[in-house]
Amino acid sequence: MQMIALRNEFTAFSRRADAKIALLKDVIERVQKGEEVDVKGLLGTGDPEKEKEWEQVIQEIEEEDRLWQNKARRRQQKEVSKRAESKEEKNVSDSEALPAGKADQPLSTHDEKATPITIRKVTPNFY
Repeated sequence: MQMIALRNEFTAFSRRADAKIALLKDVIERVQKGEEVDVKGLLGTGDPEKEKEWEQVIQEIEEEDRLWQNKARRRQQKEVSKRAESKEEKNVSDSEALPAGKADQPLSTHDEKATPITIRKVTPNFY
């Protein structure tokens, strides 16, 4: 039931937003063509009911935009976390590959078999 109500609510929101956007496009096109247009009258300036409708539509669009941005931000943070975890797992598996007792000790510079290891701090890139 809630899914149906949400779908109906979103459909109504989409219709209101589409209607207001179409009206704005029409007014802009007519102004660009040089036609005399009563912009205030067409957009409902001075009519409390129409002004309230515009305010509601603008607020709904802003809220929808915030939701999309938050969702994208969370998705990006999850991707960064997964990359960091996979790098940690790789580092752990690399340290496990070292001979027993050698994982915590740096390689000696006098050991001919030793290869230099570069240790760098991994920080997630959020931006």
